[in-house]
Amino acid sequence: MSDKHDDALIAGLAAGARTGRVSRRTFMEGALAAGFGVAGAASLWSTRVDAATPKQGGVLRVGMHDGNTGDSLDPGTTESVYMIQLNHAVRSYLTEITEKNALGPDMAIAWSASADATEWRFELAKGAAFHNGKAFVAADAVASLNYHRGEDSKSAAKALLTDVEDIRTDGEHAIVIKMKSGNADLPYLLSDYHLVMLPADASGQVDWQSGVGAGPYKIVHHDPGVSSEFVRHDGYHRDGLAHFAGVKFTSLNDPNARQTALVTGEVDVISDVDLKTVGLLARAPGVEIDNVPSGTHLTLPMFCDTAPFDDVNVRLAMKFAIDREAILEKILYGYGSLGNDTPIGPSTPD
Repeated sequence: MSDKHDDALIAGLAAGARTGRVSRRTFMEGALAAGFGVAGAASLWSTRVDAATPKQGGVLRVGMHDGNTGDSLDPGTTESVYMIQLNHAVRSYLTEITEKNALGPDMAIAWSASADATEWRFELAKGAAFHNGKAFVAADAVASLNYHRGEDSKSAAKALLTDVEDIRTDGEHAIVIKMKSGNADLPYLLSDYHLVMLPADASGQVDWQSGVGAGPYKIVHHDPGVSSEFVRHDGYHRDGLAHFAGVKFTSLNDPNARQTALVTGEVDVISDVDLKTVGLLARAPGVEIDNVPSGTHLTLPMFCDTAPFDDVNVRLAMKFAIDREAILEKILYGYGSLGNDTPIGPSTPD
């Protein structure tokens, strides 16, 4: 075998071992077959697999932007990036959009709809519990969604649920949602970051004030606009997904302060990078840039029934006056894409 072939073989075995698809024995046998001695094979396992395999524990320190002293734990008012991320750390949802931009389960493990998509049934996870030990049941899910539907509700998610006619329990581990008209996108809508699952009392009122949720981490300290600390929720219903023993958010709204904190080791990860300096940051020792396409899109809405935009010539003039390629190159520094057939980015689920 060539050295190049041996390297590819070891790389493949190591990748499989890190994901659990290749056992230690199989890895050792492959390394021995490639000409490595026992000591060499053991050394490869130690450096290429064991050292690179994620281990649970430790505290993840996050430098988070968009933290504000006026931030509230009320999910209906969630708006800032800081609180959106806090919700995902502390609370759970019925469904989620996965890292592959697909619809996935969370507190709801399965769902089905009537032929006209006007009635949906969601099966709920059994054995899930809130941070205070209360079992998660269907009544909690109903109350959590109804919190945003009330006549006096100020929730930003109220508009998402205007077509909901009724929500009822179907036993302790299922709910049924009746729509005024068919909606095939309902499971996607329920992943909205406002629609968290909260513990409810006998009267159907939810407790959002305490910060108790059913997510992977529970709050031990929260100072709005300053910092938040969480510890792992041992009763989390999704095994293996709460990797850290704890997480700490520090509000760092200034991009230079965030990047400096990362480079100096004060934090392990930051939530946003200044596009003007991302190239320099990428060259810093130990720093890895994770470029994740988002659903953010910039548009210039023009109401076609309102002057001057009711004139097609004005609309065309606005269209041709904007140099989109220059914006992409000089303002976004290449971190974006042009919308032609649709202004919505490719990362947004269809």
